[in-house]
Amino acid sequence: MKLALVKLGGSVITHKDRPLAANAGGIDAIAKVLAGLDMPLIVVHGGGSFGHHWSVKYDMHTKPAPYDPRGVAVVHESMVALNQIIVNAMVKAGSNPYAIPPPVYTAGHKPIASKIKGVSVMAQNKIVPVTFGDVVHMGGNKYSILSGDSLMSILARALRPSRVIFATNVNGIYKDMASKEIVPVLRPKSGVEFAKVSADVTGGMKRKVMEAFKIASLGMDVMLVNGLVPERIAQAAGGRRDVGTLVKGKK
Repeated sequence: MKLALVKLGGSVITHKDRPLAANAGGIDAIAKVLAGLDMPLIVVHGGGSFGHHWSVKYDMHTKPAPYDPRGVAVVHESMVALNQIIVNAMVKAGSNPYAIPPPVYTAGHKPIASKIKGVSVMAQNKIVPVTFGDVVHMGGNKYSILSGDSLMSILARALRPSRVIFATNVNGIYKDMASKEIVPVLRPKSGVEFAKVSADVTGGMKRKVMEAFKIASLGMDVMLVNGLVPERIAQAAGGRRDVGTLVKGKK
Protein backbone atom coordinates (compact mmCIF):
# COMPACT_ATOMS: atom_id res chain seq x y z
CA MET A 1 0.00 0.00 0.00
CA LYS A 2 1.33 3.45 -0.89
CA LEU A 3 1.51 4.81 2.61
CA ALA A 4 4.13 6.29 4.93
CA LEU A 5 3.96 5.17 8.56
CA VAL A 6 6.11 7.56 10.60
CA LYS A 7 6.97 7.32 14.30
CA LEU A 8 8.07 10.53 16.00
CA GLY A 9 10.12 9.53 19.02
CA GLY A 10 9.62 11.21 22.36
CA SER A 11 13.27 12.33 22.32
CA VAL A 12 12.56 14.29 19.12
CA ILE A 13 9.29 16.00 20.05
CA THR A 14 10.08 16.74 23.72
CA HIS A 15 13.01 17.70 25.89
CA LYS A 16 13.32 14.47 27.86
CA ASP A 17 15.51 16.05 30.52
CA ARG A 18 12.72 18.45 31.55
CA PRO A 19 9.24 17.25 32.60
CA LEU A 20 6.37 18.30 30.33
CA ALA A 21 8.60 20.25 27.94
CA ALA A 22 7.64 20.04 24.27
CA ASN A 23 10.33 20.67 21.66
CA ALA A 24 8.17 23.30 19.94
CA GLY A 25 10.80 24.24 17.35
CA GLY A 26 11.43 20.61 16.44
CA ILE A 27 7.72 19.85 16.20
CA ASP A 28 7.11 22.84 13.93
CA ALA A 29 9.99 21.86 11.64
CA ILE A 30 8.79 18.26 11.40
CA ALA A 31 5.21 19.43 10.78
CA LYS A 32 6.39 21.45 7.78
CA VAL A 33 8.24 18.45 6.35
CA LEU A 34 5.25 16.15 6.86
CA ALA A 35 2.96 18.67 5.14
CA GLY A 36 5.20 18.45 2.07
CA LEU A 37 5.02 14.67 1.68
CA ASP A 38 3.30 13.61 -1.52
CA MET A 39 1.77 10.38 -0.23
CA PRO A 40 -0.78 9.15 2.32
CA LEU A 41 0.57 9.36 5.85
CA ILE A 42 -0.11 7.99 9.33
CA VAL A 43 1.83 9.48 12.24
CA VAL A 44 2.53 7.76 15.57
CA HIS A 45 4.24 9.64 18.37
CA GLY A 46 5.81 8.75 21.68
CA GLY A 47 5.45 10.29 25.12
CA GLY A 48 8.86 11.76 25.87
CA SER A 49 8.83 14.03 28.89
CA PHE A 50 5.02 13.95 28.98
CA GLY A 51 3.70 10.36 29.24
CA HIS A 52 7.03 8.82 30.25
CA HIS A 53 7.52 11.33 33.03
CA TRP A 54 4.25 10.38 34.71
CA SER A 55 4.43 6.65 33.94
CA VAL A 56 7.77 6.51 35.75
CA LYS A 57 6.40 8.51 38.68
CA TYR A 58 3.41 6.17 39.04
CA ASP A 59 5.45 3.02 38.26
CA MET A 60 3.32 2.02 35.25
CA HIS A 61 4.53 -0.48 32.64
CA THR A 62 3.41 -2.60 29.70
CA LYS A 63 2.47 -5.42 32.06
CA PRO A 64 -1.28 -5.19 32.82
CA ALA A 65 -1.87 -4.41 36.49
CA PRO A 66 -4.23 -2.46 38.78
CA TYR A 67 -2.21 0.75 38.60
CA ASP A 68 -3.08 3.83 40.63
CA PRO A 69 -6.19 5.37 39.00
CA ARG A 70 -4.65 8.79 39.49
CA GLY A 71 -1.66 7.70 37.45
CA VAL A 72 -3.91 6.29 34.71
CA ALA A 73 -5.70 9.65 34.45
CA VAL A 74 -2.57 11.79 34.54
CA VAL A 75 -0.59 9.70 32.02
CA HIS A 76 -3.49 9.65 29.55
CA GLU A 77 -4.19 13.38 29.84
CA SER A 78 -0.49 14.22 29.40
CA MET A 79 -0.46 12.23 26.15
CA VAL A 80 -3.61 13.99 24.94
CA ALA A 81 -1.93 17.34 25.73
CA LEU A 82 1.21 16.41 23.77
CA ASN A 83 -0.90 15.12 20.89
CA GLN A 84 -2.74 18.45 20.81
CA ILE A 85 0.55 20.34 20.48
CA ILE A 86 1.61 18.14 17.55
CA VAL A 87 -1.78 18.24 15.82
CA ASN A 88 -1.97 22.04 16.14
CA ALA A 89 1.51 22.38 14.62
CA MET A 90 0.47 20.15 11.71
CA VAL A 91 -2.68 22.21 11.12
CA LYS A 92 -0.57 25.37 11.08
CA ALA A 93 1.81 23.75 8.57
CA GLY A 94 -1.06 22.94 6.20
CA SER A 95 -1.77 19.27 6.95
CA ASN A 96 -5.18 17.82 7.84
CA PRO A 97 -4.37 15.88 11.03
CA TYR A 98 -6.94 13.84 12.94
CA ALA A 99 -6.08 12.69 16.46
CA ILE A 100 -6.86 9.01 17.09
CA PRO A 101 -6.16 7.44 20.52
CA PRO A 102 -5.24 3.73 20.45
CA PRO A 103 -8.54 2.40 21.91
CA VAL A 104 -10.26 3.52 18.69
CA TYR A 105 -8.53 0.69 16.79
CA THR A 106 -7.27 -1.67 19.51
CA ALA A 107 -8.79 -3.69 22.32
CA GLY A 108 -6.07 -3.63 24.94
CA HIS A 109 -2.99 -4.57 22.91
CA LYS A 110 -4.95 -6.42 20.21
CA PRO A 111 -5.72 -4.78 16.86
CA ILE A 112 -9.28 -4.35 15.62
CA ALA A 113 -8.87 -5.05 11.90
CA SER A 114 -11.97 -3.21 10.69
CA LYS A 115 -11.06 -0.10 12.67
CA ILE A 116 -7.47 -0.10 11.41
CA LYS A 117 -8.81 -0.37 7.88
CA GLY A 118 -10.92 2.72 8.61
CA VAL A 119 -7.79 4.60 9.73
CA SER A 120 -6.13 3.61 6.45
CA VAL A 121 -9.11 4.82 4.41
CA MET A 122 -8.85 8.19 6.14
CA ALA A 123 -5.16 8.40 5.22
CA GLN A 124 -5.94 7.61 1.58
CA ASN A 125 -8.37 10.54 1.52
CA LYS A 126 -6.10 13.43 2.55
CA ILE A 127 -6.57 13.10 6.31
CA VAL A 128 -3.46 12.43 8.42
CA PRO A 129 -4.33 10.14 11.35
CA VAL A 130 -2.12 11.00 14.34
CA THR A 131 -2.04 8.35 17.06
CA PHE A 132 0.16 7.93 20.11
CA GLY A 133 1.43 5.67 22.85
CA ASP A 134 -0.98 5.70 25.77
CA VAL A 135 -2.28 3.92 28.86
CA VAL A 136 -5.03 1.50 27.82
CA HIS A 137 -7.73 -0.42 29.69
CA MET A 138 -7.13 -4.18 29.81
CA GLY A 139 -10.37 -5.18 31.55
CA GLY A 140 -11.56 -4.96 35.13
CA ASN A 141 -9.28 -2.68 37.14
CA LYS A 142 -6.19 -3.41 35.04
CA TYR A 143 -4.39 -1.00 32.71
CA SER A 144 -1.24 -1.15 30.62
CA ILE A 145 1.16 1.13 28.75
CA LEU A 146 0.81 0.56 24.99
CA SER A 147 3.89 2.20 23.50
CA GLY A 148 4.10 4.08 20.24
CA ASP A 149 6.74 1.59 19.09
CA SER A 150 4.31 -1.29 19.64
CA LEU A 151 1.66 0.64 17.71
CA MET A 152 4.08 0.82 14.77
CA SER A 153 4.20 -2.98 14.61
CA ILE A 154 0.42 -3.28 15.01
CA LEU A 155 -0.26 -0.82 12.18
CA ALA A 156 2.52 -2.08 9.90
CA ARG A 157 1.35 -5.68 10.19
CA ALA A 158 -2.22 -4.72 9.32
CA LEU A 159 -1.55 -2.14 6.58
CA ARG A 160 1.81 -3.14 5.05
CA PRO A 161 2.84 0.46 4.27
CA SER A 162 5.37 1.19 1.53
CA ARG A 163 7.47 3.31 3.92
CA VAL A 164 8.08 2.66 7.62
CA ILE A 165 10.17 5.31 9.37
CA PHE A 166 11.29 5.71 12.99
CA ALA A 167 12.47 9.27 13.69
CA THR A 168 14.81 9.29 16.71
CA ASN A 169 17.34 11.71 18.19
CA VAL A 170 20.35 9.92 16.66
CA ASN A 171 21.51 9.31 13.08
CA GLY A 172 20.67 5.60 13.10
CA ILE A 173 22.02 2.49 14.80
CA TYR A 174 25.63 2.89 15.87
CA LYS A 175 28.23 0.15 15.44
CA ASP A 176 29.64 1.40 18.73
CA MET A 177 28.95 4.44 20.87
CA ALA A 178 32.59 5.61 20.83
CA SER A 179 32.99 6.10 17.07
CA LYS A 180 29.31 6.93 16.40
CA GLU A 181 29.75 5.06 13.11
CA ILE A 182 26.35 4.21 11.62
CA VAL A 183 25.35 0.69 10.61
CA PRO A 184 23.96 1.37 7.11
CA VAL A 185 22.01 -1.89 6.74
CA LEU A 186 20.73 -4.45 9.24
CA ARG A 187 18.86 -7.67 8.53
CA PRO A 188 16.53 -9.55 10.88
CA LYS A 189 18.37 -12.25 12.82
CA SER A 190 21.73 -10.94 11.57
CA GLY A 191 23.23 -11.55 15.00
CA VAL A 192 24.35 -7.96 15.43
CA GLU A 193 24.75 -7.07 19.10
CA PHE A 194 23.34 -3.71 20.04
CA ALA A 195 24.96 -1.48 22.64
CA LYS A 196 22.96 -1.38 25.82
CA VAL A 197 21.22 1.96 26.05
CA SER A 198 19.66 3.70 29.00
CA ALA A 199 16.06 2.51 28.71
CA ASP A 200 13.00 4.62 29.37
CA VAL A 201 9.74 2.99 30.44
CA THR A 202 8.99 1.78 26.91
CA GLY A 203 12.47 0.47 26.24
CA GLY A 204 14.25 3.36 24.52
CA MET A 205 16.32 2.58 21.42
CA LYS A 206 16.40 -1.12 22.19
CA ARG A 207 12.60 -1.30 21.85
CA LYS A 208 12.67 0.64 18.57
CA VAL A 209 15.21 -1.77 17.09
CA MET A 210 13.17 -4.74 18.31
CA GLU A 211 9.99 -3.40 16.70
CA ALA A 212 11.87 -2.48 13.52
CA PHE A 213 13.15 -6.06 13.27
CA LYS A 214 9.64 -7.38 13.89
CA ILE A 215 8.28 -5.27 11.03
CA ALA A 216 11.20 -6.18 8.75
CA SER A 217 10.59 -9.88 9.42
CA LEU A 218 7.17 -9.35 7.79
CA GLY A 219 8.89 -8.24 4.58
CA MET A 220 8.89 -4.44 4.96
CA ASP A 221 11.96 -2.20 4.90
CA VAL A 222 12.29 0.05 7.95
CA MET A 223 14.33 3.25 8.18
CA LEU A 224 15.69 4.72 11.41
CA VAL A 225 16.61 8.36 10.88
CA ASN A 226 17.45 11.46 12.88
CA GLY A 227 14.20 13.35 13.37
CA LEU A 228 16.12 16.37 14.65
CA VAL A 229 17.15 16.76 10.99
CA PRO A 230 13.56 16.69 9.68
CA GLU A 231 14.41 16.61 5.97
CA ARG A 232 15.72 13.09 6.52
CA ILE A 233 12.15 11.99 7.21
CA ALA A 234 11.15 13.35 3.80
CA GLN A 235 14.17 11.75 2.15
CA ALA A 236 13.36 8.36 3.69
CA ALA A 237 9.72 8.71 2.65
CA GLY A 238 10.93 9.45 -0.88
CA GLY A 239 12.87 6.19 -0.97
CA ARG A 240 16.40 7.19 0.01
CA ARG A 241 18.20 4.51 1.99
CA ASP A 242 21.40 6.40 2.84
CA VAL A 243 20.02 8.84 5.43
CA GLY A 244 20.06 6.55 8.45
CA THR A 245 20.00 2.82 9.18
CA LEU A 246 17.97 0.57 6.90
CA VAL A 247 16.53 -2.54 8.53
CA LYS A 248 16.04 -4.71 5.47
CA GLY A 249 12.72 -6.44 5.01
CA LYS A 250 12.94 -10.21 4.95
CA LYS A 251 12.11 -11.56 1.48
